[in-house]
Amino acid sequence: MVRVDLVRDKISRLRDTAEWLRACLPDQAAAMAASRDVRDLVSFRVYLVMQEAIDLCSHIIADQGWGPVPSLRDHFALLAEKGVLSSDLASRLSAGVKLRNLVGHGYAEVDPAKMRAAAGELAALVDPFCSAILAFAENHVSAV
Repeated sequence: MVRVDLVRDKISRLRDTAEWLRACLPDQAAAMAASRDVRDLVSFRVYLVMQEAIDLCSHIIADQGWGPVPSLRDHFALLAEKGVLSSDLASRLSAGVKLRNLVGHGYAEVDPAKMRAAAGELAALVDPFCSAILAFAENHVSAV
């Protein structure tokens, strides 16, 4: 059973982070290429959005006793398998894990134009993701 109050708090934080991501996302990739500060801020907020989404998945998976999950990408795939997320949404969010890892571990410099495009797509996925998670949580409320 899911602690819906905790899920609502996490969703609120994720939606807020996504709004801040949208606010700092420049209209043109050239603005990201021209400013290290803008690139870093967008990258950090992308990382936070992905991390908060993964955290929500982990919470649902743990509460339902569906784990452990072998990788961060598999969090989204498992929720699609269980009917919590659509397979398309899960696939698109899973792709964001790669970007999160590039940012978080500094594996490679991310092209500013690709980062801007990915950040915009990720921000657009937050509301459908949160709606799906909340709908599931409200139908599987913990008695605690």
